[in-house]
Amino acid sequence: MNDKQPKYYSIKALFGSDDYVIPIYQRNYEWGEPQITQLIQDIVDYILKSKISDNKPKYYIGSLIAYERKLEGGVIYETIDGQQRLTTLTILLNVIKKQYSTIDLSWYKKLNLNFDSRKVASNTLSYLFNRESLDNKECNVAIQQGYYDAKKSLAKILADNKLSIDEFCIYFFEKVTILRVLVPEDTDLNHYFEIMNSRGEQLEKHEILKAKMLEILEDDNLKYAFNLIWEATSNMEKYVQYGFSVAQRDELFGKNDWNNLVGKDVLYEKLQIPTANQTTEETLTISQLLVKTAKPITDNSSTTDESPDRFNTIINFANFLLHILRIQTKSDVPLDDKRLLEIFEPFYKNDKEFVKEFGYNLLKGKFNFDKYVIKREFAKGTDHWSLKRLKWYDGNKVSYVNTFDADNTETNDGVNREILMLLSMFHVSNPTLVYKHWLNASLKFVVEYSETNLANDYKSYLENLAKTFLNDRFLAKNQKDYFEIIYTNNGIQKNSLTDIDTNKINQGTAVENFIFNYLDYLLWQDYRANKNYFKIKNGQVFSDNRVKDFEYTFRSSVEHYYPQHPIDENLILQGQDAVWLDNFGNLCLISGSKNSRLSNFMPVAKKDYYTGSTTIDSIKQRIMMEYEHWDTNGTNNHNEIKEHSEKMTELLK
Repeated sequence: MNDKQPKYYSIKALFGSDDYVIPIYQRNYEWGEPQITQLIQDIVDYILKSKISDNKPKYYIGSLIAYERKLEGGVIYETIDGQQRLTTLTILLNVIKKQYSTIDLSWYKKLNLNFDSRKVASNTLSYLFNRESLDNKECNVAIQQGYYDAKKSLAKILADNKLSIDEFCIYFFEKVTILRVLVPEDTDLNHYFEIMNSRGEQLEKHEILKAKMLEILEDDNLKYAFNLIWEATSNMEKYVQYGFSVAQRDELFGKNDWNNLVGKDVLYEKLQIPTANQTTEETLTISQLLVKTAKPITDNSSTTDESPDRFNTIINFANFLLHILRIQTKSDVPLDDKRLLEIFEPFYKNDKEFVKEFGYNLLKGKFNFDKYVIKREFAKGTDHWSLKRLKWYDGNKVSYVNTFDADNTETNDGVNREILMLLSMFHVSNPTLVYKHWLNASLKFVVEYSETNLANDYKSYLENLAKTFLNDRFLAKNQKDYFEIIYTNNGIQKNSLTDIDTNKINQGTAVENFIFNYLDYLLWQDYRANKNYFKIKNGQVFSDNRVKDFEYTFRSSVEHYYPQHPIDENLILQGQDAVWLDNFGNLCLISGSKNSRLSNFMPVAKKDYYTGSTTIDSIKQRIMMEYEHWDTNGTNNHNEIKEHSEKMTELLK
């Protein structure tokens, strides 16, 4: 082999030698918290796997396709494919370099990644490499936020898995492996880049899983029904009823309703292979069904208002399959869809009854997911979180109404809104699929529910679950496992006050996003009821409709309201005063872009910025803005931080 042929590189080899550049035709760096967290979690998963394996498996992170650009005095490698991973790995290396001084990085002698014609992005990486503060500097917002996300996620994942930074780095540097492929010298790079981005996708893992499970079923009618259910549920963007013909909907979900699912004992009887005289849909042989994905059934129903494809799901189908597997087996299976085939195999292998039951649970799970789990809805030119079900009308017409409080779709101010707020609070706090334990808990509750007061019981369950996540997980001295919380303790808090460490909320940027989001939910409820926590000046309540209309967004940046590095250096808190910077009273959760823009401004300037905004990032921050002397430089300047901290801690308790 010569140096032009594909070659595997460890992280240490990749970043300890050649130089790379991101060309101008590449898009900007776009990875956010979900992708960065998933990358770190993947590495940790392989570290844990290597601990119980004799051969210490490597983690192959994919390929890096590059072009050898010859310069005077050397070469630089132009990155054609793999720039998001390459940039993220650079960020992660520099988190370790800056935050963990005990790690030997003597081999990482130079920053070997730059950007063509993007000076700010290159400078941002340079600041990180040189361990400089990003404050008061012009930075690439995505890279800057990527650094904060990687720093926070790495610490959290290591703690969750009881790994040391030394164990992580030993594996990360030596065993995480990437394949570098060099394109020929005469390659038309722009044309090659177009081809790379328009290439066809490989067969999905869930498609392979379906084929394997179909092999277990012996009866043609069972195969037909199972395949139909799989295809109907696999479109996570549409309600499951749209995956069947109108006649099948009537059979499965109730004629003139479509909101009541048949029992497990009759499901497969309702979905028989169509006979020759049944003309409501195309008749396919079993062999045809197995060769290709079933064709969409012509839908002769219609909606009374909007198209049925106006919703965006919060998870993908492969991840949904793992949630259903957990609920059916009551086993602590990981929610990692990259390992889908490996995870499923022990359960379905040569077990026809398991496959049949899974088919029913898959349909029941998607039926309940559609009604009782939030989606992102695009309608009338705007997008919002929604919690809606199908409503049937004469003539096979349907519309979408609130799942609960169906008559209040416009005002949206009852229990439906409360449940929607709880679900969106959980979702934005856990953007990474592998951490969506709250979703597994929610889905398990509605799938297994058999009482008569679902709306209030569901709301109570989610509120208890949130409190339990707070006190048995995020503030616990000894964290309880999510599976234990959901499947053993049924979402009920078990920790007493002596088991909880409230100092965990006074850790600056290390405070969990969930804690801020949960507090905003409690404040939102207080605003709608008593307004006890909105009494700031002389016991008077302030009003702001933006609090009542608050909607969760993906905020991932913990802001110090009194800045760590004010533009005026004379205002920097020093000595004993500096302890108040990381105090919970001085912290709130906002979007990364706003934090980057405003982080060094004094509180009065931040308040001026938000005054004209039609929305707020944080209810907690909105309360902080009512205080008048937050930024007074003097001996009593921390009274308001302390007062606010005590009130917020009281509410969390």
